[in-house]
Amino acid sequence: MQRTDGRPRHAQIAADLRAKILSGDLTEKLPPFKRLVAMYDTAWNTAQRAVALLKAEGFVVGHQGKALLIRAKRIEIIDAAPYLEPAATRVTYKMLHVGRERPPTDAARKLGLTDDETAVLRKRLTLRDGDPLELSWSYYPTAIAAGTPLESPARIRGGAPAILASLGFHQHEFVDEIHVRQPTTAELETLELPPGVPVMRTLRTITDREGTVVEVTVIVKGGHLYGMRYRRTL
Repeated sequence: MQRTDGRPRHAQIAADLRAKILSGDLTEKLPPFKRLVAMYDTAWNTAQRAVALLKAEGFVVGHQGKALLIRAKRIEIIDAAPYLEPAATRVTYKMLHVGRERPPTDAARKLGLTDDETAVLRKRLTLRDGDPLELSWSYYPTAIAAGTPLESPARIRGGAPAILASLGFHQHEFVDEIHVRQPTTAELETLELPPGVPVMRTLRTITDREGTVVEVTVIVKGGHLYGMRYRRTL
């Protein structure tokens, strides 16, 4: 049986406009309300509610009666990388927690942990120009990270890759497994997400040249303003 879109009409319209903005088919200004009403054969207040959703997500700015500007530059495409250098990428890191904890089941399996083993955790909030970008939980095998700066909340020059390299574990490859879901309450509040916006969860497994898993990171990023770019030589 063919599925029909059961979302409210304003949510359907917002989804169509959002897709046009992300694809570049709609730029600079949103069509005026009179035009939106005609385009989508809808009521005036329905068009207003659709635009309100886009405003809440940061895609559109402006006030009723004036041109509604599209904030294309708010959409950041992030190059997939195990570590973003703050000076080069306008990002800052806020350390939320450091300690030994049991990772989520999928991360524990990647690390090869037994049922009662823990790992060294570094939980961070990443911000871009002061706005929340992503939450990350980086887990390191205790056999590698115990007693190293990875167990300290202090800022690490060069990030975890520098510490791992100094210990003889040079990061060589990472594999990302990504899925999209609705955020938990903690994720919604910390990342300051508008209602209804999904998150992109990445499970990143990093290995050295010998194939040893040296880090597993869970990354949760708001799905409404950020995308990922991957490059691979074929």
